[in-house]
Amino acid sequence: MVRAGPAGRRGRERGGGLRDAPGRPDGLRGPLSPANDIPTGLRRLLDREGARVTGSRPIDHGTQFDLVRNGETAKLNVYRTGKVSTGGKASRLKELLEGWRTGGGRAGVERRGSNAGSRPALSGTPRLGIDEAGKGDYFGPLVVAGVRVMGAEAAEKLRELGVRDSKTVGVLGVRTMAGHVLEAVGAENASVVVLGPKEYEARRSAAGNVNELLGEVDAGIIRELANEVELVVVDQYAKSARSRLEPVVPEGVKLEVRPRAEDDAAVAAASVVARARQLEEVDRLSGEVGFKLPLGATHVLDAARRVVEELGEEGLAEVAKTHFATTEKVLGKKRDGGNE
Repeated sequence: MVRAGPAGRRGRERGGGLRDAPGRPDGLRGPLSPANDIPTGLRRLLDREGARVTGSRPIDHGTQFDLVRNGETAKLNVYRTGKVSTGGKASRLKELLEGWRTGGGRAGVERRGSNAGSRPALSGTPRLGIDEAGKGDYFGPLVVAGVRVMGAEAAEKLRELGVRDSKTVGVLGVRTMAGHVLEAVGAENASVVVLGPKEYEARRSAAGNVNELLGEVDAGIIRELANEVELVVVDQYAKSARSRLEPVVPEGVKLEVRPRAEDDAAVAAASVVARARQLEEVDRLSGEVGFKLPLGATHVLDAARRVVEELGEEGLAEVAKTHFATTEKVLGKKRDGGNE
């Protein structure tokens, strides 16, 4: 379920249109070396993406494959050790390959430790992961997503996709990955809450601060999706997060609230879905103002001043989180605080 403010859109998020029709002509094909075939998980991902092999050749300790998709080309090197590397010009196809490679797509066991953020732990335990995007960005909405992973099969699909913390995925790759996440888990197992700037400011003010608002939104997602799971994992946005959420967690369901929770596959999936929707909304708002709105909160002053010059203070309120100190610098007057 997707919820948004008055200016937003309501409806079910779906990863529709991603399943291939049987026997379509653009699936992976071409000469393959039996000793160095493309890893199964990567092959499935590329096949879903409509990539095809146009050639292969031996290289030192492995095989190099030529890949093509929608006019884009890339090189894929598969070594006898099982490692892979990529080559070619920057493109969506190369980013897809890199996303699988750096996301630990070939890892078949749970991993924790220093690399856990980029290689999420996998588990067949039915769980709900919750994460947000846009909290620290001046322009655009706050987006909170919950993804319910109902067992080992769905977890394996996320592994094959190379799902990980969205901050480690490129802007192009995260949108593609989000669609496949929704397809892998089922649209009924995902909830996305989009608070556009105006609704965000109204609800933040009513709640008292951003963390109270996040608690309200997370609680709503838990009420919606925590049935049938054994574990709820939330990326910790404040030390008080656990006390805010414990009352709404169903009896018998374990709650984990911790920093860097993207090392859990369900939270990583939620991170990807939230980030992709945030980027979509920032693009939409950029179209409304007529120029590209920057991400983050550092290099935004020039864009904010341009919005005020062309659309006025009200126009800024339509696209920015105006309680940020940036607004005070732009307008030269004190604004309501409460960023925490």
